[in-house]
Amino acid sequence: MTTQTNTIDELVRGIKCGDRLAFKNFYYLMQPSIFRFLFRYTADISASKDLLQDTFIKFWEKRSELDESGSPKAYLYRIARNLALNHVSRSKKRMDSFNEENPLIQLAKNPQLDCEMKFLLSDLQKSIILLPERCRVIFILSRYHDFDYQEIADILNISIQTVKNQMSKSLSLLRNNLSHYLE
Repeated sequence: MTTQTNTIDELVRGIKCGDRLAFKNFYYLMQPSIFRFLFRYTADISASKDLLQDTFIKFWEKRSELDESGSPKAYLYRIARNLALNHVSRSKKRMDSFNEENPLIQLAKNPQLDCEMKFLLSDLQKSIILLPERCRVIFILSRYHDFDYQEIADILNISIQTVKNQMSKSLSLLRNNLSHYLE
């Protein structure tokens, strides 16, 4: 982990100086996790790809303002989160993306898949999207991106206690929404 952190810090120093190769390497290093974050946030592949590009463009445009003592990763996730928030607030069709992930369509393509698991995954994804905004972001950062609570607090500019409270609320809501699978 420290090797990746050192690499990121070195790349960010280069980016601050306008080094395009450092930016390209930073992009290739961070792109997969930022894309997954955006996709889980928006549940729309096309929108996630667009937001991914916008995230890195904004990061490049603000390179002179980067604070080396802060976390460039947290700053990048904050940009992605803000763009995703704007996208979701403009979009009125949040649930349309489930058409591609419809379990019945997937089962028709591959009858070997376990029906119950597909419905569980679909219901889980729907339940995550229906979580209150802050809960959803914290849950995604924690469970899908393996950030610890302190890192999440840094990314979102909130206290660690708020992260803990929101995570507890997320888990409780998901447990309630998916209780029929737990029986």
